Amino acid sequence: MAQLTGMRALVTGASSGIGARIAVRLAALGAHVILTARRKSALEAVAKECGGSTEILVADLGQPGIATSLFEQAGTVDILVNNAGFGYFKAFADADWERDAELIQLNVTALVELSRRFIDARAGKTGHAYLLNVASTAAYQAVPNFAVYAASKVFVRNFTEALHDELVHAKSPVSATCICPGGTHTEFHELAGAGDYSWIANRSMLPADHVAALAVRAMLKRKRNVMPGFLNNLSSFMTRLAPRWLASFMATRVMGKPKRPLPARTRSAA
Repeated sequence: MAQLTGMRALVTGASSGIGARIAVRLAALGAHVILTARRKSALEAVAKECGGSTEILVADLGQPGIATSLFEQAGTVDILVNNAGFGYFKAFADADWERDAELIQLNVTALVELSRRFIDARAGKTGHAYLLNVASTAAYQAVPNFAVYAASKVFVRNFTEALHDELVHAKSPVSATCICPGGTHTEFHELAGAGDYSWIANRSMLPADHVAALAVRAMLKRKRNVMPGFLNNLSSFMTRLAPRWLASFMATRVMGKPKRPLPARTRSAA
């Protein structure tokens, strides 16, 4: 993989999970990594693991207007990783509207806002720059009890793929890549109130570092989309062949039942 010495990378949701692993890998390739999330102590732990040239910006991207101020604080950004996101595994009728609004703000609005700031900032500049957006295998179908979360990841996938094609058509030095992880060994599941999965879901779980490695590799190769794991690729392929109602039904069987009670104010890197 290309060395990233001299490049500045802004990684959101960098306090744990996939975001933390991506940050460590970018640092190992020589990038100056700017870590951002809500939890300062967790960010400090990741910064120690990154070593080298690293800085921390504590921010809550679930609140309106924070994305632009964060991007301005970050300064020059050559690599933007939009990883921050959260979800809850609960029936739509049982969830609070405030939680849904915050989810959409973080998973969709902040991601688009940061992507826009990044593209605008790179206008007229030469040299490669990279945008990596983290979606999910949930982007390939409706997922009952994950209704708003899955829908937000559909947006992330379609938005990123369309942006990728626009940039290629324009022969831009900026690339956009979408990664669609399936189940990953992170704190996301517990915080989302999930985890009572079928054997298929548990079997397809991958380590966060493995997912991060594939994400960084795909980004540097300027790929359009990447999905880690054979079982994830197989299930997504089968989903495209099945009627949508059947795909939704199978998602319910694979995901199991929501846990109760749901942990308060869930938020984690997706």
